[in-house]
Amino acid sequence: MARTKATCPKQPQDQPNYRASLKDFLERSDKPFSVTTINPRKRKRSGVDTALRAETDLFVPRLSVAYEIQPATNWDSLKRYKKFAVGSESIAVGECILVKHDMSQDDPRVDPLGQWKARVLEVRALDSEHVYIRVAWLNRPEDLVGGRQPHHGKNELIPTNQLDIIDAMTVNGGLDLVQWDESNDENSMPGIDEYFWRQTYDYANTKTFSKLPKMCRDRKPQNPDEMILQCESQKCRKWMHVDCIVKDAVQRANRETARKGKAVKIKKRASVASFALEPTPPATAIAREDGYTAEFFVRGSPDGPDDTPSEVTKIVVTDAEGEQRTEHVTCFFCHEPIEPTIST
Repeated sequence: MARTKATCPKQPQDQPNYRASLKDFLERSDKPFSVTTINPRKRKRSGVDTALRAETDLFVPRLSVAYEIQPATNWDSLKRYKKFAVGSESIAVGECILVKHDMSQDDPRVDPLGQWKARVLEVRALDSEHVYIRVAWLNRPEDLVGGRQPHHGKNELIPTNQLDIIDAMTVNGGLDLVQWDESNDENSMPGIDEYFWRQTYDYANTKTFSKLPKMCRDRKPQNPDEMILQCESQKCRKWMHVDCIVKDAVQRANRETARKGKAVKIKKRASVASFALEPTPPATAIAREDGYTAEFFVRGSPDGPDDTPSEVTKIVVTDAEGEQRTEHVTCFFCHEPIEPTIST
């Protein structure tokens, strides 16, 4: 019996004129592709049984999501790549990017704060002028439900499973993003200029945030841009917000005044400014209430070349008449005086 050679069916992009028609399709729209995430529960109730794709490379398993792309045939006809170029910079799948939010601006200086951020999930292209990136958005806290909260850091981003397909021409370059695992005290804090993430938001399914560790007596998360301190007692070792410490000091001063039946006098500002003969180090945190001011000073801080650092960690309470008293820092929980280990 004679053998016959199997003939592979032609792919759409190999067919005559298909490449030209695909190029025409891509150039007819500023956004030729759309991505829709599918909630498995809603899909089951609706009885829809379409072939779905799955995305599992989204920082944490809870963000894994099903999705579909329209038009799927045109998307699948584009060649898949592992990386793409932005100027002289090469960006690979899995890396994060800065995305222009205003194509009318052509300033060569890239301001990361003014850019959208995303993670690259897939790269497809027809040619060097038609390159498309499937991404998952990295949202700022103010862009999500509830908005920016006191515990959010300046450079904090929140990964989501909100998927999109963008033109590579909108990409302004790569973005370094680090994870901050605050559950381990030994882990280093994110740098002052580093973009970081510690929490996720399930945009596609549950519309919920992952939980953050809570601390101090107010049971709120840490803001990495603000100082916290840890009790040194081995039986305690609890963390406290420095802001809570100074607020507690100023509130105690006011309660003490109320118990003694004294009126809080407001001292008017002198017409001629007076200057301190000795430099005073700037306080790490300050709280004011009803004529009292509480300042928190950290031993050895500030430590700049022109600074006079504080010799001890202390709280200084000043009343409306300018009289001061110094307090030891004590733990909210075990009430032991502490010379704390500071975290910034």
